[in-house]
Amino acid sequence: MLYIGFGLCSLSRRAAKYYGVHATGITLSEQQFAFTQRRIAQEGLASGCEVRLCDYRQLDNAAPSFDKISSVGMFEHVGWQNLGTYFDTVKKLLRPGGTFLNHGIVSSLDEYKKRGPSFIRKYVFPDTALATLPLVTTQAEHAGFELRDVECLREHYERTLHGW
Repeated sequence: MLYIGFGLCSLSRRAAKYYGVHATGITLSEQQFAFTQRRIAQEGLASGCEVRLCDYRQLDNAAPSFDKISSVGMFEHVGWQNLGTYFDTVKKLLRPGGTFLNHGIVSSLDEYKKRGPSFIRKYVFPDTALATLPLVTTQAEHAGFELRDVECLREHYERTLHGW
């Protein structure tokens, strides 16, 4: 399993610990990389879990080598203009018949058309413009993915933020 933009790599560590998965996580954050290396060592997961400090595009030339690929909470930083490269790269890394889970926040068409500052643009995703679901779907399908499920978690997000 490949986990793109792994945060603190909880998903990879759990998959390795409880399900015997060989999990590879990649991140651009030196702090997350160092923290996760320590956690993997502390939990005795080095034989089933590894982390790399790299960009997903640096894996572009690798042969398809993953049965599963996930990206949770990183997708928003790809930017709508780079979606084609993102989905093409993931598709190249995924073995035939493999599964890709992409979890991310998209913009509504109305929000996308607005100009000027908004809370999300200023404080949550200042480095990118969120893509719309139709754009994401189109780019994923162009890369050869079949969309199997879309779920809106907006109703749960307020509870999540209060929990944080």
